[in-house]
Amino acid sequence: FFDTPETATTVDISTFIEEESHMAAKLLEGGYPAHAKFENTFPQSAYFDEEYFKKELENIFFKSWLCAGRVEEIPNTGDFLTLNIAHENVIIIRAQDGSINTFYNVCRHRGSRLCEAAKGNYAKGYLTCHYHSWMYDGKTGALVNAPNIPNETKDFNKEDYPLKKIKTEIWDGYIWINLDENSPSLKESFGLPESWEVYKQYDMENLKLGKKITYNVKANWKLVMENASECYHCGNIHPELSRTTPPTRERLKVDEAPETEVIKHTGAMDLRPGFDRVNIDGKVYRPPFPGLDEEEARKIYYLHIYPHLFIGMAADYVFMATMFPVTPDETIVHGYWLFDPKVLEDENAYIDDAVEFWDVTSLQDWKACELTHEANKSKAYQSGGVLTPVEWRTAAFKHFVQSKVEGK
Repeated sequence: FFDTPETATTVDISTFIEEESHMAAKLLEGGYPAHAKFENTFPQSAYFDEEYFKKELENIFFKSWLCAGRVEEIPNTGDFLTLNIAHENVIIIRAQDGSINTFYNVCRHRGSRLCEAAKGNYAKGYLTCHYHSWMYDGKTGALVNAPNIPNETKDFNKEDYPLKKIKTEIWDGYIWINLDENSPSLKESFGLPESWEVYKQYDMENLKLGKKITYNVKANWKLVMENASECYHCGNIHPELSRTTPPTRERLKVDEAPETEVIKHTGAMDLRPGFDRVNIDGKVYRPPFPGLDEEEARKIYYLHIYPHLFIGMAADYVFMATMFPVTPDETIVHGYWLFDPKVLEDENAYIDDAVEFWDVTSLQDWKACELTHEANKSKAYQSGGVLTPVEWRTAAFKHFVQSKVEGK
């Protein structure tokens, strides 16, 4: 019933590229909303200025709900992940009671980073600093042991030195964190569950991680998100994506789920006739998710969550990418491929088609972002550029950033 890697064939893309050239006169995605217009991009300085970058961190990344990964990445007591957000580093750990908690990755003794590893396990869910062995509880962050300081010492109280905890919530199998202790709940920020109802058919809570790739992109984080917000470039740099889901086909809008300030439904794209899956050759290697009917299985839905998340929901896998700023010139992107757990339990499970498709597409995007970032430094771009009406989603993202940083 399903094709195997041995029977998969390489597709000659020349016919598809030729076909797309004849369709070039068509509007992307069937057109754009009436409010779309020509407008300025961010000014050049917004991509390079250190002060602007600091304001973005303080007003966006340190106040927003951020996707830190998947719960199945840390299944056992003591399992942890670390995550960089510019100069901040956090550690996400599965505690003794099974809860998932997040702390600043900073020992309260001398300020050492508790852990350098990207992932690992702390025995029994207790975080121990490598420097002087101060030990903390993985649920509360309480200091439980400080060697060579007697318990009866009057001038020192362990209760005064817990790890600094970060707000953490779980939704649909994703780990969400917020560095602002006064922030609204995830439910309030995302408008849950109403904003998410249309995606219940993918049962993301029960999907499992089949592959994770981390990319280092030498470009400003906004350029990476701007790129993810439009398909104006798809026919030019994404031949594999464009032949599978042609960008000239009308995008199917999501009207039944409300948007919020950060939840942005970007609709669904149909597969080209003759393609049955969102991969390079269009062949079927896995069954569709149980919740999808035949019509829905021929679509891929896209979702943006500001400030840094892109999700694509295909018939038999979900791809997501999180963008974290490092400096004004560098962004770390984590790519995740999620599958039905029954697929991954099969010792002959084949997921390379999905991984290859989005790895190729992502690398094409990162190159485009890096070329843009490098060229944006030129005197020729001091006044910035222009966003066309087809880039109206990119304009919406620009407005979001400016509202947070500049109060516009």
